[in-house]
Amino acid sequence: MSHGARKWRFCEHDRVRASELAERLGIPRMAAHLLLLRGLETPESADRFLHPALEHLSDPFLLTDMREAIARIALARERGEHVLVFGDYDVDGITGTAILVNALRRYGIARCSYGMPHRLMEGYGLSPDRVQWAKEQGADLIVTVDNGVAAHDAVQAAHDLGIDTIVTDHHIIEGALPEAVAVVNPQREPPDHPAAELCGAGVAFKLAMALTGQTSDLDLAALGTVADIVPLRGENRVLVALGLREITKGRRTGLVALARQARFDLERARSENIAYQLAPRLNAGGRIGHAQAGVELLLTDSTEEANRIAQDLEAANEERRGIEATILKEATDILGREFRPEQRSIVLASPTWHAGVIGIVASRIQSRFYRPVVLIAMDEDGEGRGSARSIDAFDIGRAIEACGDLLVRYGGHRSAAGLTIRQERLAAFSEAFEAEAAKTIPEGELSPSLRIDAIASLSEIDPQLVATLELLQPFGHANPAPLFATCNVTPMPNSVREMGTGHMQCMFKEGPSLLRGIAFQMAERIPELAAASAVDIAYTPQFNTYRGETTLQLNIKDIRASLP
Repeated sequence: MSHGARKWRFCEHDRVRASELAERLGIPRMAAHLLLLRGLETPESADRFLHPALEHLSDPFLLTDMREAIARIALARERGEHVLVFGDYDVDGITGTAILVNALRRYGIARCSYGMPHRLMEGYGLSPDRVQWAKEQGADLIVTVDNGVAAHDAVQAAHDLGIDTIVTDHHIIEGALPEAVAVVNPQREPPDHPAAELCGAGVAFKLAMALTGQTSDLDLAALGTVADIVPLRGENRVLVALGLREITKGRRTGLVALARQARFDLERARSENIAYQLAPRLNAGGRIGHAQAGVELLLTDSTEEANRIAQDLEAANEERRGIEATILKEATDILGREFRPEQRSIVLASPTWHAGVIGIVASRIQSRFYRPVVLIAMDEDGEGRGSARSIDAFDIGRAIEACGDLLVRYGGHRSAAGLTIRQERLAAFSEAFEAEAAKTIPEGELSPSLRIDAIASLSEIDPQLVATLELLQPFGHANPAPLFATCNVTPMPNSVREMGTGHMQCMFKEGPSLLRGIAFQMAERIPELAAASAVDIAYTPQFNTYRGETTLQLNIKDIRASLP
């Protein structure tokens, strides 16, 4: 067994401070150490982190232009105007649109409708053509969700047609703001603003809060926040933690139908299965067909309609998987021929790729090659739509902004972005993007690393510790599941075997302690593990309930040979 392809980076462990915090909170020292690593240095901040509550949500009126937005919607109610919510076609936009439509109807906007662009035929955001469509629908006021901050032409077109616009968005602001009645965007706030890291659905939720004084649709805010891969800390953490509690109650007809298609129990919903099972299905409509199906699913109270839409989304998701596999093979074949280890970024384009799926493929290539990735689907007119995905050390939204003079349109944030580019600018963009990556990413950051929170003995992994670790949920971006390492453990040879398809299980022994480990997608390592006498394991401890019995197990993330 090799000594591991991934670097293991060990965090500092201040035992004195951890012991003091543990005593104040009445929790295991190891759990207090994890809180300190997350910057929670006082009992008050740690307790707030461990027990998210509604009162931790900031006043929505702390967001710039919120009062102007509410005043204009109040005027729309007074005048009996038609309000059109215009969302983005991803999960963030879909959930945010549903949140705002519900809030406007609760507020008393009798004429309220919604729309969103077709990803393949229109591309991202509010366009002048869509404003013309809104005029034909009789709209007096457009409220955007998860788009609009870059839609200067569209907002001007709306103004010329006598339609007011309220922009709610969270994407990077390029230059001047559009001439809207209000622009509610956390990017306008200082970095220490409590709502600074909200996604589009989170911003829509704040507008709904300001409008109705209620915190309804927390489940949808949680779904959008998890799907958009924004940091799960501060206000985002509160939204997801409280929203997951709502999701597990199974009250939303559409989510129940979608979970049934995904074959998982909503009562056991976590951020992980939201991200990997619900979100892709909700996204599939926008990727393959039209995203409005997702909004319809979230708004309906009809079980029959919800089941029909969920089945359609499942079919779209299956189609998406097939297309994704083809693009992934083509992209990895190109990289097999052309990739150079010294390059800091990957930019690939093809006229045969599906613009609705390349974002997922970009994520897969990013995790395989550990470089920021831009994949571009070119059309027959020589215009390409690109999706970009980043690594931790690189702000891809800012890098693409720096290459903006080579692009038709662009927008995004630190981890992901989208762009439109002309064929003749591709080579220049690839060169400029590589230069940005070379400037920013140190050479040592080009291989994935495991951030080990703590070294522990297997005897320390007990039910009290694991129960406290549960309070660190929900896990996700900027709040990963805790990762422990135990060195020089013995894999019990007769216990190493394949589990399911491609997974591995093994019993690990250290002194008198014996714990079961499961390792997903690691079955190919069974022979070397069975032959090893001592290994180091990196893992997240967790409870496993099977046939009514709950036991401790280790979710193995990496295994390496112990140094002699």
